[in-house]
Amino acid sequence: MCRFAGPVAVQCLFVVFTAMAAAGVSRHPVIVVMSFDGFRPDYIRPDVTPHMARFRDASASPPYMRSVFPTKTFVNHFTMATGMYSETHGVLDNYMFDKDYKRMHYTYEQFHYDDSVVPIWIQNENNGDGRYSGVMMWSGSEFAYQNKYPTYIQIYNHSMPWTNRIDTIMSWIKDKNKPANLVYAYFEEPDNTSHLKGVNAQETINQIVRADATLKYILDQIKHEQLENKINLIILSDHGMDTVTYDRMIHLDNYVSNTTYKSVISGPNAFIHPNPNKFDEVYKNLSKVVNTSRTFNVFKQDELPDRWHMKNNTRLKNIIYLLAKPEYAFWNKYFELILSGTTKEKFKVGAHGYDNEEPLMRAIFMASGPAFKKNYSAVQFNNVDIYPLISRIAGLTEPSRPIDGTIKGVEQLLSPQPVGAAPVSTSPVLGILSALLLHAIARSL
Repeated sequence: MCRFAGPVAVQCLFVVFTAMAAAGVSRHPVIVVMSFDGFRPDYIRPDVTPHMARFRDASASPPYMRSVFPTKTFVNHFTMATGMYSETHGVLDNYMFDKDYKRMHYTYEQFHYDDSVVPIWIQNENNGDGRYSGVMMWSGSEFAYQNKYPTYIQIYNHSMPWTNRIDTIMSWIKDKNKPANLVYAYFEEPDNTSHLKGVNAQETINQIVRADATLKYILDQIKHEQLENKINLIILSDHGMDTVTYDRMIHLDNYVSNTTYKSVISGPNAFIHPNPNKFDEVYKNLSKVVNTSRTFNVFKQDELPDRWHMKNNTRLKNIIYLLAKPEYAFWNKYFELILSGTTKEKFKVGAHGYDNEEPLMRAIFMASGPAFKKNYSAVQFNNVDIYPLISRIAGLTEPSRPIDGTIKGVEQLLSPQPVGAAPVSTSPVLGILSALLLHAIARSL
C-alpha cells in the first residue's frame, strides 16, 4: 500500500484504485443476452421455475415479447442481432432455397443476403475504445461479417454443458487484456426436446427446469464476482411452441404432384418452387386444396401480409409460400423419422413458425442490472427493437445500414440513472480504497 503522505499519497492511492477498478472488467456497461430457444412465457411458474419467476418479477419485463415472422430460430435470432426484419436481413427460415433453388441450412450464403448487414457484436467492436464482444453459439455467429469476427466465439456444440458455457462467458467478461462488454449466448432447450416430445411432455418440463437452474447458476456467478451492479443480464427467447398430432399433418403429395415443383418444408412453413411454366398450375392446385381442407394458406410473393415484413425480398422470386394453421404442419422426412420410433396414436411433436400474432408463438424477455428499472411491468414490444436497446446501453454509434427497430418501444425499460454510472464492482476492497482516497485528499488540502 502507499507509504506516503500529502499529494504523493493521493496520487499513489488514485493509481492503485484505478488499476483495481479496471482490472478484468470493461469500463463500459457490460451486457449479457441469454436466449433459451422456444421458451414460452407461460412456462414460467413459481412451482416449476422459481428462479425465473423471481427474476422476472424483480426485473424490467413485459408479459411477453413479440417475435418476428416467421417464428423460427434463425430468423428471430438474426433479427435480434441486426435490428432488421427477415425481408431486410434475408434469413427467411431455418431451411430455405439458395440462389439456385437448392435446399440451404446454416450456410454463409443464408446469412449474407446483404453484405451491409452487420450483427451488433461486430458493430460493438467497430466502435472501438476497448469494446470486445463474445458470442456463444448464437445463430449466424460462426460467419465473418465484412471480414470480421467477434473477439470471443464458441461455435455450436450441444454437448457442451450449460454450466461450462456460463463459466466461459464469465471468463470473457473478466479477461484482463480484452474484457468483453457485450455477450450473446444461445441455449438450445426446451426447443429441441419439445420438437420431439411435444410441449407438455415430462422431458420438455425437465428442460424448462434446466433453464431455470442455469439462470440461478449465472446469477450465483455474478454475485460471487461481485458484479451485480455492473452486469446487465437479459433473459429472452426467440419464439413459442405449439403441439401437432399425426391426424393434423398435411401431406401435400396427396393433393399436388411433386413432379411439378421443388419444395423446402419445415414444420408449418413451406417454400414451393414450381417447375418451368408450372407456376400458375401449381398455385391453382394448391389454392383448391386450401379451399377444401382449410388447414393452411397459400401466398404468391406479393400476397404476403405487409405486417410480416417478409415480402420485399428477392429470395422469394418464383416462390409460392405456404403457412399451416395453428396445430397443423406439413409432413416431411423429419416427422417421418419421429414416427418411426412411435405410433400414429402417440405421435405428438412441437412446432413453431406460425403467424407471429398467435399467442403460443410469443417469447419471453426479462432484464436486470444498472441500466434497467427494477420491479417494472413493461408493455409488450417487438424483438426487432432489442438492437437499439442494446446499442443505447452500450453507447454505440448508429450502423451505416439503417435498422428497422426503434428505441421507442423499449425505452420504457431503462432506468433514469445514466447508463454507465454504476460502479465497476461492489467489492469491499474497492470501497475501502475509495474511502482511503477521499481521506487522503482531505488531508492534503
